[in-house]
Amino acid sequence: MKVLLLSGDFVEDYELYAPLKALEMLGIDVHVVCPDKKAGDTVQTALHTSEGWQTYSERPGHPFELTHTFAEIDLADYAGLVVPGGRFPEYQRYDQRVLDAVKSFFDRDLPVAAICHGLQLLAAAGVLKGRSCSAFPMCKLDVVAGGGTYVDFEAFSKNVHVDGNLVSAPAYPAIGVWMREFIRLLGVTIQF
Repeated sequence: MKVLLLSGDFVEDYELYAPLKALEMLGIDVHVVCPDKKAGDTVQTALHTSEGWQTYSERPGHPFELTHTFAEIDLADYAGLVVPGGRFPEYQRYDQRVLDAVKSFFDRDLPVAAICHGLQLLAAAGVLKGRSCSAFPMCKLDVVAGGGTYVDFEAFSKNVHVDGNLVSAPAYPAIGVWMREFIRLLGVTIQF
């Protein structure tokens, strides 16, 4: 099974690495791509945290080496899509190639896991109409403008929202439950 994971410079570090490792642990082949970059190129991740200011702060995270070349992927090869947050969705939502890729997963009703600011890409792709989802609170207007219903959670750590093939969560503290529901939608079962 293959899963596509979108990324770009200043992707949220935790929201890239944690899903990647969780899916790899289950034997899923994860292809991490970024438009205009190729396999072996790096993207710079960022660590976002709340430090008591009016908004979150951003610090450099780990550089990440892309596993595949965006221009060479065949979307038909993938069973699901992961859209992390950070700042990359802010600028990639203007890239029609990215929007077309996102839309293709919804057109085929395949599992999509989006978290935090990743919902900005889904809103721009026009796939939130008539759907409900969670996102980082500062993305509520993006969700609503994209035709979706924003699901607000007071606590980030254990909250995930599932609407059909879409699994969404507000921020990285929810990565565990977010990935659990995505893995369930992929049809992967774990036996101990």
